[in-house]
Amino acid sequence: MKQTFFHLGWLLQLAVIASAAAQAPRAEISAQHRTLLQTHCLKCHQAPQPEGKFRIDQLPSSIADIQSAENWQKVLNALNSNEMPPEDAPQLPAAAKADLLEELSQVMVTARKLLGDQQGAIIMRRLNRREYANTMRTLLGVQVNASELSNDAGNGSLDTVGANLYMSDNQFEQYHALGREALDEAFDQQATAHVRSKFRYEVEDSTPIIKQLVAEEDEARERAFRWFKAVEEAAARPENAEIVAEIRKTAKDEALFRRSWAKIKGAPSPEEFGFITNETPADKANRAGGRNDFNAYHHYYINLPALDRGGYLTVRNDAVLKPWVSMLVPFGYPVGDYMVRVCVGATPDAPAERKFVEFGINPRHGQVESTYHVTGTIDKPQVIEIPLTFTHQHDVRENRTLFIREKGTCDDIYQSRRRFSAGMKQNGIGPESVLWIDWMEIERLPPADRPLPPGIAALGIPLDDKSPPPTAEALQAAWKRFATEAFRGVQPSKAYLTKLDSFYQQCRQAGDRHSVALKETLAVVLASPKFLYLAEHASDAKRQPLSQHELASRLSYFLWGAPPDAELRKLAERGELNQPAVLLAQTNRLLDDPRSDGFVTPFVEQWLGLDRLDFFQINGELHPRFDASTKLAARQEVLETFRYLLLKPGRLGDLLKADYVVINAVLADYYGLPGVSGDEFRRVPLPANSPRGGLLGMAAVHVMGGNGEQSNPVERGAWVLRKLLNDPPPPTPANVPAITRLAGQPLTTRERILLHQEAPQCASCHRKIDPIGFGLENFNAVGLWRTEDSYQVTDPQGKAVAGLKKTWTIDPAATLHNGPAFKDFFELRTLIADQEDAFSRGFSSLLIEYALGRPCNFSDEPLIEQLLQHAQQQQGSLRSYIHALVSSQAFQSK
Repeated sequence: MKQTFFHLGWLLQLAVIASAAAQAPRAEISAQHRTLLQTHCLKCHQAPQPEGKFRIDQLPSSIADIQSAENWQKVLNALNSNEMPPEDAPQLPAAAKADLLEELSQVMVTARKLLGDQQGAIIMRRLNRREYANTMRTLLGVQVNASELSNDAGNGSLDTVGANLYMSDNQFEQYHALGREALDEAFDQQATAHVRSKFRYEVEDSTPIIKQLVAEEDEARERAFRWFKAVEEAAARPENAEIVAEIRKTAKDEALFRRSWAKIKGAPSPEEFGFITNETPADKANRAGGRNDFNAYHHYYINLPALDRGGYLTVRNDAVLKPWVSMLVPFGYPVGDYMVRVCVGATPDAPAERKFVEFGINPRHGQVESTYHVTGTIDKPQVIEIPLTFTHQHDVRENRTLFIREKGTCDDIYQSRRRFSAGMKQNGIGPESVLWIDWMEIERLPPADRPLPPGIAALGIPLDDKSPPPTAEALQAAWKRFATEAFRGVQPSKAYLTKLDSFYQQCRQAGDRHSVALKETLAVVLASPKFLYLAEHASDAKRQPLSQHELASRLSYFLWGAPPDAELRKLAERGELNQPAVLLAQTNRLLDDPRSDGFVTPFVEQWLGLDRLDFFQINGELHPRFDASTKLAARQEVLETFRYLLLKPGRLGDLLKADYVVINAVLADYYGLPGVSGDEFRRVPLPANSPRGGLLGMAAVHVMGGNGEQSNPVERGAWVLRKLLNDPPPPTPANVPAITRLAGQPLTTRERILLHQEAPQCASCHRKIDPIGFGLENFNAVGLWRTEDSYQVTDPQGKAVAGLKKTWTIDPAATLHNGPAFKDFFELRTLIADQEDAFSRGFSSLLIEYALGRPCNFSDEPLIEQLLQHAQQQQGSLRSYIHALVSSQAFQSK
């Protein structure tokens, strides 16, 4: 059945073209709204002397050119800003004005798309940053830092769109330098191919040091108490009554009172009791004498079990205990791929939510790289394996310091203090230590254990200076093989190879060693247009089929974000890749390969706007459970759910509503779903009436619809319209009053937004956006379910204003604009899930843009219909959209 579809693909597309052409959109203003404008505006804006030299009577109904679009945009701007009609003229009725603004905004969006339609033309583009990094990794086996290259995305489009992937003169220099660095690493790896580096850090028994510290603390505490008593005795003398009363007027506690000891006649100095200086050591004495939070914790720590075999991860940072265990990787270790291992276990009474460790680089300022579920015990610890790639970027000491810490303890400098204070309030000591660690180690995975990277294998000549230099014939053959590999199967011209050989000889004549001249010459290849560009050469302006190698590259960069592998290249060389059955089989092979993450991650992140997760910091005091590890898992849930649907294969519509989630133990704990253990993301069935399942149940989606402290129904509603309903609201007009103007008033979220809707220029968009946002209000700012919310008015310094706090029960009921009512989130989710056709259309449009590297416009409606029809035949399978696109004429032609 599938093979038949591919044979009939071209005929199906012809049928779809005829259907879609009849439904081609037009940017046209309705007669009703033209009449409304003429009624209120024609008096001033018509011949012979129109106000502002602007005539309403000459505006065309249909926007078919730039000039008419600019004129209608002026009308839209004047209405949005309340500039027109003037205050002394009759005003448009509020409801009618809102309808007019809504239609005109949408018409302008349509006009911009029509006028910018490239009619399927694809601009030749360079590799974007991630494709470049993937290509270098594939070719040379090294990870380059491409972050300094110019940004790839622009104008809200995807990072594959050729119009954004321009090239400047200095960029060629950047690429040459990056290529040289990559070759340095690649040659270093081969020179140390048989070096098996391994280093283990044993967590030693720290109790002797801590016991000594505890003894010093206890002794200092005893001295401090004696000083306190001496000061109190002096203060109690009758001759000091007046000065003591004066001091106590400003001293809020005993510590502040003792700071004024010098004013009290007969009071001894801190120095007499062994404290070195004046006020500051007195404060130190105060802490040592009863205000030292660590003293009680140190007493607790030295009595923990198994300290002779390891140590515990703590929460608070002090002189002897750290909230992490760190290991400095020796500087002599070569670049390459490593495996980090950690031996860890949990105490028998460890709460489920605390059985997680975080791994990262640079414990003081670094980011969490990954999180792991601790399932071992102190008696039977587990060994966690963590892959790590070291590059020359890690030469700085901080970047060679690896760490393990308990989840959610050190996201910021205040987090550990908050957790320690909470533990102190609970038990007078601090949070119990529940995670024990025995050792950490790092071991290099020698390149000799793996096949040579194709770029290195293609050279076939010595890379070092110990062997005799290669002959001229060997060098010329090496240039050809390497360039062919770098150019993704396209052989270089003889003239190009001659120039490479000439460049190498010039380097040698200038005194460079063979290895240096070799790298300099290969770096030229890696900065050449044939390597940096996905060039698809056409003999004329007419549409024509891609060559076999071009098709291989388009397919692999679409589904892997990387160059074609040997199998694709062989099929291209034999001229078989464009055969329908072969292309179908290769599409499935690429999707089933782990390298398909090169499609899943960048496509989903851009499609759903996951970069917004990093726009703001989560307020850890308000939302302590949403720590860095939870954020990583929440982002990954979106990607893993998409990947699950791609591999199963499953229905695209499951992203709107599902009776399961794809999560790991971190998110299972966060969502309150029992019975999930381990770090692997897997399908977990949901109980009845769970708000989870589908995108609208994911924490990441709701975090993006807020500011890190409070939820934002407007952001959430607009996101649903854009991403799920394929009905994006028009761009926000200038001079529209912001909702923030209502801050400082003790209103509910709904009251604040409804007040904002009173202005017609606001209502035209918000009446569509806000009801959806109201239906999602049961999720708080970090995606946890709630039934109540509150709002506290604060002063300019951020302090709460007494008496100006409002608490309310959340009402998720609303009515969609021109649509049905819903009473709660569950009914809203069902209404949205019923719009699967709109969701599929929006997804298809973005998929086309991503794969073809150009905006998807109205001329692509036949192609969109082709994808939708094929997917419908395959029960909405996510993979079927990709099959239909790859088999299309648009994908296989240039």
